Amino acid sequence: MKKRQNAELRKPDILKHYYQVILKEGIEGASIAKVAKRMKINPSLIIHYFSSKDNMTVALVDYMSRIYNRLFMDMKIETDNPEKRLDRLVEIFCSDEWYNNTDISGDFSIFSISFRNKKVFKHVQNMYLDFIKLIQKELEIATSTGKVKISNPRRTAELIVSALEGYRHFKHFYIDQSDSDIYRQEMMKTLRQIIKNG
Repeated sequence: MKKRQNAELRKPDILKHYYQVILKEGIEGASIAKVAKRMKINPSLIIHYFSSKDNMTVALVDYMSRIYNRLFMDMKIETDNPEKRLDRLVEIFCSDEWYNNTDISGDFSIFSISFRNKKVFKHVQNMYLDFIKLIQKELEIATSTGKVKISNPRRTAELIVSALEGYRHFKHFYIDQSDSDIYRQEMMKTLRQIIKNG
């Protein structure tokens, strides 16, 4: 039992360090040896938990998914009013806390490897699927009150995720810091429109 508890504590720590190595070296330059060196531990411990770099990458995708799920579940919406609840959801999705939860360069590194690694690809798909399901559930709760009409909560959730991913990438490469807040307000307006048209 103690070994299992140690693994549950140690694995997330290893994955955090792996992500930091990816940010510094890129996915191709990251290695078990570099993670071990950064952590000042023996590489055999990482191999014991993950067996290979590929398995560690898959575990990292799942870890990132749990971070977003936890952030989603911990959101302080603090209202039962369905319209206000969805509006608060939009604010959270466009917030700096959400935007800065992971680093875009690290995300791109992982996404790029997913095109060559079917296992990583599947886990990235599952990460998005989990996110879509969480949003879909919120939309269905709002619809069940009769105060909000969304004919297709699933498709609406998919469009929200598409818009958010585009927002994150486009903002990083194109939007000047001085225009950031205006762009955020416009993005929130767009997400509200997607929900309204759902």
